[in-house]
Amino acid sequence: MTSYPPEFEEHVRQLLSDLYDYLKLVENPVARRLAGDQSGKARLQAIRQAVMAAIDELGSDSSRGPGARQNRLHTILRLRYIDERGTSEALVRLALSERQYYREHQRALQTISQLIWDRHFAAQADSAAHSLAQELSYLSQESLPASFDAFAEVEAALRATRVIAEQRGIRVRLIKPDSPIELNTAQPVLRQLIIYLLNSLMTGLQPGADLAISIEPAGAIAFSSSGELAAWQAPLNDATALALLRSLHARLELVKRPPGLRLRFEEAKRKILVVDDNPDSLSLFKRYLANLPYQLLSAQAESEALRIAQETALLGVILDVMLPGKDGWQILQRFKSHPDTADIPVLICSVLDMRELALSLGADGYLKKPPPREELLAMLRAWQQPTVG
Repeated sequence: MTSYPPEFEEHVRQLLSDLYDYLKLVENPVARRLAGDQSGKARLQAIRQAVMAAIDELGSDSSRGPGARQNRLHTILRLRYIDERGTSEALVRLALSERQYYREHQRALQTISQLIWDRHFAAQADSAAHSLAQELSYLSQESLPASFDAFAEVEAALRATRVIAEQRGIRVRLIKPDSPIELNTAQPVLRQLIIYLLNSLMTGLQPGADLAISIEPAGAIAFSSSGELAAWQAPLNDATALALLRSLHARLELVKRPPGLRLRFEEAKRKILVVDDNPDSLSLFKRYLANLPYQLLSAQAESEALRIAQETALLGVILDVMLPGKDGWQILQRFKSHPDTADIPVLICSVLDMRELALSLGADGYLKKPPPREELLAMLRAWQQPTVG
């Protein structure tokens, strides 16, 4: 059994939340793998069946009572995501306190993530993938992002794949932009990604097909051709392509008309640490910040929060007050008294209306939970402004 990567659990959490929302499911990378080659209603059914099978596997031991750990996790997931019932029903069914429920919910999420990973993803997480991850890590460290001409880079990749194009009779047209367009990323990794994509596309398209490549003003690289849309879907689920994309903080988008792919480079994301043991709060912040240049990290206790803050360049911390063990007030004082974390902005976000106390103890802001989205975004934008003086 291999451990899943950190972002996988968040993808599973979102998949469960969007289980009945088709438009959101098609964008979820875990859902894409579960769907396989299915499309339309069959695609949606395949995703749901895979999720339900994993959830039911948690409750497969009928010899144990409903209070047994695995069955409890199964009940929590089924009530919340399959039956779409509220938290209160789970509390009654399982005789749990609200705090116990949220802890068990987190364990259930981790367990179901591991089950889905083992059943549908682990086969590709072999030694070859591990070697690729090591190589990309080395390249990323040795090759700092630098500006270079995007057109010249695509030209170089085309020269490397010319033999494949000639063998299959693929006619390639590289459209030169009106003015130079520069990219700023790890150039060696990008070149290998483009070569890998070209090789995949040239072998996937029908012999004699036309392939057009253009660099868009915003820096995206577009690949298009005639033919079936299905021929362009393979790179979206390819483990090697996904690893290269993650290393570059880039993504591939499927374009329907004309059929093709668009390679986009994501804006560098500012990291925000949410210290809260309530998964609903984390989900709320994720919805608020969806499609914005922020990456959420999470912690539930002081030791974990401090470790993340000391190891990661954070834009700021969103801190709840009511936490198990040391509460938010104690964590706030620890953050502000430690030299490694004293300068990190901390926003207290709590159901308790205690703004004056929060600011008096050194917090950089206070919002009542649940916070209005615009007020939260205004706080984050203020943190991004350079300090004067």
